[in-house]
Amino acid sequence: MNQPATTTQQTDRNSNEGQTMETAQPLAQAPAKGGKAPGRSLTYFDAPYIASCISEEDLRENVEKGLKRYLTRRRKLTEVCNELDRLKKTLSALEQQGEEADGEWKQSFLKGFGKQTKSMRDKVKQKTQAKLEAEQIKEMIELLEPQAQWIKMYTYLSRNDVVDNKNRLIDLVTHNRLIEAVDELSRNTECMAKLGEVVKYLFERIETDTCNDHAYMATLGIDAWKQKGAAYKAVMNYEDTAQLNREVSRRQMSALGDLFLSRIPVDHKRIKLPGTEIPERLPFEDYKDGGYYSPIRFPRELKELEEKMGFVPSLEELDSDDNADNAA
Repeated sequence: MNQPATTTQQTDRNSNEGQTMETAQPLAQAPAKGGKAPGRSLTYFDAPYIASCISEEDLRENVEKGLKRYLTRRRKLTEVCNELDRLKKTLSALEQQGEEADGEWKQSFLKGFGKQTKSMRDKVKQKTQAKLEAEQIKEMIELLEPQAQWIKMYTYLSRNDVVDNKNRLIDLVTHNRLIEAVDELSRNTECMAKLGEVVKYLFERIETDTCNDHAYMATLGIDAWKQKGAAYKAVMNYEDTAQLNREVSRRQMSALGDLFLSRIPVDHKRIKLPGTEIPERLPFEDYKDGGYYSPIRFPRELKELEEKMGFVPSLEELDSDDNADNAA
């Protein structure tokens, strides 16, 4: 039995314009389970690299663990920086008290023509006490400043790590949601059948238009005025034909993607992933790294700091929430 054919009026852009052609309309293939139609391959679309390395659940867990570690270090850095600020204010006040007491006892001594009054001796004691306390505060500051910088550097590392993992998680989540959305769209078999029926004609038109693009064909040494359509391929060498096919494919994908995107509502909001929000960087948290991380300079600076520190905590101690309780 002969297969029934549908008569369509089509303009053959290669040569015979206006010719009536007998074309059998093929049945549109239903999309396979998972979305991609049989025989289709992806040439221009690549999944993010992270999608082949880790699951969304495991990566989210890594982000949450990294965020907890960062927030713990950030809290301890805040405590150390606040203590440093308090010590420096105390030192400034003691130095001022010492200077005032020094001036007052000298003035009292001279006014009394060398007599050592009780008031004068009290000012001398006050000056001496302020000096001793100031020296002790200075020593505390000298001990704490390297540790503060050390914690700052490790806080910097942990923030960079969680930011990088958060970006990877966004790549993975948005990729998975994109695939889910396209798969859901593909399950609309009636819609897909309509597209499958007409997309090939869009592609044929784009191929013909590309071959009739005088400026582009001139780059291949072809005078597009001489004939119309893809008939040039018969006289083109392999390299030029491959280049033309790539350009045709690029224009086809661009046109289809442009049309598809024009139907998607624009949403400029950043995606939100609950439980992974990273707070703004604190002013004293910023590590002055010259705008980039140096894998050579950074460890060397850490080593220099550790040589100055009277005590170097382990990373387990730095990341532990119960350090304050243990110290008490």
